[in-house]
Amino acid sequence: MPNNNLVGFPPPIAPQAGTATDGDGPGGRQPAADGLSPTFGFAPQLAMRMRAWEDGTRFYPGAIAICALCLGLVSSHAPAAGVIGAAAAGALFVLHKTLKAALVTAALSAGFYVIPDAQYSPAYWTTLAMVAGAGFLPRSIVTVLLRAPRWTWVLALLLATSSFCCILLIANPSIPDPLATAAVFTGSLSAAFLGAGLARHLAMVDARLLAWGEDGLVPVTRDLLLGRVTAGMLHDLAQPLNVISMANGNMRYIVEQLDIGEDSRRQLLERVARISSHTEAAAFILSLFRWFGRDGDKERSALNVRSALERAVAATKSNVRHHGVSVELDGNALDHLLPEHHGALEMMAVAALLSAFGSFIGAGKDKRKGKVVLRAAMTRAHVVVTVRCIDETGAPAPARKLDHATLWLVEQVALDAGGDFRSMLRKSQPTRFVMRLGRDDI
Repeated sequence: MPNNNLVGFPPPIAPQAGTATDGDGPGGRQPAADGLSPTFGFAPQLAMRMRAWEDGTRFYPGAIAICALCLGLVSSHAPAAGVIGAAAAGALFVLHKTLKAALVTAALSAGFYVIPDAQYSPAYWTTLAMVAGAGFLPRSIVTVLLRAPRWTWVLALLLATSSFCCILLIANPSIPDPLATAAVFTGSLSAAFLGAGLARHLAMVDARLLAWGEDGLVPVTRDLLLGRVTAGMLHDLAQPLNVISMANGNMRYIVEQLDIGEDSRRQLLERVARISSHTEAAAFILSLFRWFGRDGDKERSALNVRSALERAVAATKSNVRHHGVSVELDGNALDHLLPEHHGALEMMAVAALLSAFGSFIGAGKDKRKGKVVLRAAMTRAHVVVTVRCIDETGAPAPARKLDHATLWLVEQVALDAGGDFRSMLRKSQPTRFVMRLGRDDI
């Protein structure tokens, strides 16, 4: 790593004709029988979507939206229904169903002209506000709400239950109207919070709600299994590499002792040195596999923010498919010691870089130039690492979304390390990810 913290990637070597990446090999993209489209294009995606409709996964958000609409329409006559409708609104917010929430909001707004008592009903207005918030509030609030302390869920359940019971007693003349209105508002907020949590749990149990897309869960499962298979093959790869290294050393000794011309000796030693350099590069890659996400047996003084980010850059640089994309390390926290959560930061940085490098590949596979800036800053209680993508003109590079399954897994790694991992998808700013870890020196 140079002193200026700038990593430049060399241009990739063009594949040889007839290799697996040439398009006709066993590892390449297979052409379709008609020569117009790949065989893995339309048919598997259609089959995947048909399975989703068949088992009802696609109906969950629509059913929740219909429930929110029906409960909202009757909330003017049955205020308790508005509390349940607020829970449905919280579920729509977590599932990111903006269009459905907007349609329900429009329908409830039109209900003011059909239901005479709606404009005087606190439950109706509260349900309408909850559904509108589900459609138009920023999605970054989801992460904040669902990372609340565990005791807040118990408190929300108690508040929702007590408010619901109070609303059922609204017909009692001994209860004043302001108290009933407060019960409706408090119960709706608590129910929306609980609905968001239940929807999040459902999405985690049935991962298709989060990860079902153009490729589905197949790539995530393949990567997970590939990682486990690779962990078992590292020993088998290290053994022949050690044999090659020792044989190359013996060859160097023999060449130095041979009675040959100096020109021939120089050529042989150059080839021996080339074998040695490639062997060392392969050994370094094996070490990346072996110690990925682990602190290893290094000295604790070497486990700092810089080393974690450097290992992440080294592990992901092969994913840069073209020349012109560089990675820059910056900030005043690069030398901060991180012995406890060094592996967690490395995993978070790898996930962020894999997505960041995809920002420089356009929809039409056009290649863009630019740089990825990893800036590590110190706050009073945290080490904050931001990932910024900038094109060659200095403007923010287009965002590439990280799949939900990987995002959730990395979030759990961050939570286990006492930090958080946030994905930023705003097109007007270059920041793509924010990683935060608690300082252990305070």
